[in-house]
Amino acid sequence: MRKLFLLCLALTALAACDTSQEFAPDENAGMQVANKVSIFESQDNQKKWVLQAQSVDFSDMQTATLKNPELLLKENGKDSASVTGKTGSFDYLKKKVSIEGNAKIQSFAQQVVITADRFFYDVNKNRIWSDDKTVITRGGVKVTAREGVVTDSKLNNIEIKKQTTKLPTNTQELKNTSL
Repeated sequence: MRKLFLLCLALTALAACDTSQEFAPDENAGMQVANKVSIFESQDNQKKWVLQAQSVDFSDMQTATLKNPELLLKENGKDSASVTGKTGSFDYLKKKVSIEGNAKIQSFAQQVVITADRFFYDVNKNRIWSDDKTVITRGGVKVTAREGVVTDSKLNNIEIKKQTTKLPTNTQELKNTSL
């Protein structure tokens, strides 16, 4: 019995000295932070979307705070687009993601890049939107939506709010933009 007690005490001491950083509470703010986190939703054994972050603060019971998030949107099990930024949040109850700080959407299927200060993704509606100046680039053509965009996760249908368009100004620019 005494050996069992010493064994349990030794294991407890080893566990307390573990230097793993996969889950580490922030002692200064009382936050619970996890590193290299993935949150996803599956349907029919295929992931619909995957939200990854360098670190996630789970101290708020309704919203997770994300550092360097990347939202991968899937189509038929393959990556169709990614949304990246410096910070973000995931509201568990509303199933909404926000990504901000030099936010960028990269479409792998449509060859489109969309940039803004902030993007939102509604998991239930499968919609992405921005609410401020947004630049859409396809080839050499840039379209600026002054009040944001709304699109599906595949970026097939992009609704532009108050746009300005910059087209190539000469034939050389036009040749450089052709696919």
